[in-house]
Amino acid sequence: MIQEDNKDPKKRLARYYIVALILILVGNFLILPAIKDAQIEQVGYNKFIEMTLDKKVGDVKIEDNRILFTNKDKTKTYKTAKVEDSGLTERLYKSGATFTGEIQTQNSPILDFILY
Repeated sequence: MIQEDNKDPKKRLARYYIVALILILVGNFLILPAIKDAQIEQVGYNKFIEMTLDKKVGDVKIEDNRILFTNKDKTKTYKTAKVEDSGLTERLYKSGATFTGEIQTQNSPILDFILY
């Protein structure tokens, strides 16, 4: 009887830890990205070009299918679709913006399977 009483609190505590871990994971993978994306204003590519020509762009991150950028004060973040534009790099350089791109890496299929 005494041994069973000792195991029950440990099992209950283990269950609480597992539930807490699951809630933290769900929050990190689902809720936090949704909150972060809600703070980013979506604009058209023409607005991005206008801001670049007016030298109102601060940081620019060019990704596969979108461009994330901030205003000069870095108080607001915007996103727009990536459009094939041969003069983009020159325009960004002339505007004084800090810009980066993504390096494409190929993960191993086994590692992708394990992670997912």
